[in-house]
Amino acid sequence: MQIKNNIKIWVTVAAIGLILEGWAFYVVSASPEHWRPSMIVNDEPEARALYDTMIETLQKVENLSYKSKCSAPDGRVCTYLIQLKKPSAFRIDVTNDPSLKTNTLVGNGDWLWIYWQGVRPYLIVDDAEGYQKTRSEVYIKKASPAGKNSIAREIDRLGIIWNGLILDPSIFHGYEDPFEPYINGVRSRGPYNYRGEACDIIEVSYMNAQRTRYFWISKEDHLPRQIKQIDRLAENHVRVEEWSDIKSKIIIPQHKVTWSPPEGWRQWHVPGPDDLLLKCGQKAPEFDLPSADGGRIKLSDYRGKTVWLCMWECGRPGCRKVLPDLQKFYEENKDKDLIVLGFNCTDNKKIARRFVRENALTFPNVLDPSEDAEKVMLRGYNNKTKTLPLHTLIDAQGNVMDAWCGYVEGHE
Repeated sequence: MQIKNNIKIWVTVAAIGLILEGWAFYVVSASPEHWRPSMIVNDEPEARALYDTMIETLQKVENLSYKSKCSAPDGRVCTYLIQLKKPSAFRIDVTNDPSLKTNTLVGNGDWLWIYWQGVRPYLIVDDAEGYQKTRSEVYIKKASPAGKNSIAREIDRLGIIWNGLILDPSIFHGYEDPFEPYINGVRSRGPYNYRGEACDIIEVSYMNAQRTRYFWISKEDHLPRQIKQIDRLAENHVRVEEWSDIKSKIIIPQHKVTWSPPEGWRQWHVPGPDDLLLKCGQKAPEFDLPSADGGRIKLSDYRGKTVWLCMWECGRPGCRKVLPDLQKFYEENKDKDLIVLGFNCTDNKKIARRFVRENALTFPNVLDPSEDAEKVMLRGYNNKTKTLPLHTLIDAQGNVMDAWCGYVEGHE
């Protein structure tokens, strides 16, 4: 009887363990604090080899077409029809389901064109007056050299669709995912039969699980069938990308990946992130928000000093590159009438504090994932595109001297 009871206990424990394992893998609403540590993984050579083979396969095939469905827990779905052709051409048609209106991107390795069927959607870079002038019979044309530009980023930046692609199609043309250097571990999650296909599941951890991706990789052609991404910010942000109709042994006609505007259409010079920011001479919006050390930071308390305000996020490669430079600048100038202020309104506080501590950032930092803080960034400082890092130089009287987004390699 005792042996039977012990067996029952161990079976129960094992079952609970499997349930918890499945919960950690599939549940999309778990908080970062509760299960983040368990998501930090060590590198497993065999799992890493599966990942590397997937990337190599993407870059070796001459032509590739597939359908991608991207979804999120809110139930909204976007469908992409993707055609990629070596050495540098592509065509992507995307719809927000159930709408049949198509957004199209075409590239030939030198130029990218974006155009719409009928009236174009209202984008995050639009204002009411400008939209009325450019709502139809317009297109975007911009330089897009192969291997240097991200198709997925272009889609996200414009706010064309609800859910962006997880795996950037530009990898096919030799583009390196900017998160690649931040992979800290790849481990196996075992075999899986995905819709009748034998797959291996791997888990890829970036920046100590600030971002996690799961790949269901086909054993036959080494290409993904499903990808799940979890970004751990103030809340978990989850997306799923499903691949189907995958064809690599095909010929993509040249007319599919070339385009010229119809007669009467106008080129629309879409505003960039920097064009939307505060201009020189405008008053820098006031804020009074919680700081990393438990106190508060009020912008007006720094009147009489020049302020370099940097809005950042742990999971952005550009932020991770620029913050050490700002720390150096702060140390060299903190005894002068210059001050560096950090501002993080998107990350979970515990994750942000750990990042500040691990990177020895000693300049003052706002850490506040509240709606009030987010409004300061989006509306107060006009960062409609949510591009980070965002820099604003503020003079001693509280007026904007300059504002720009991003990180430039080698910038001092």
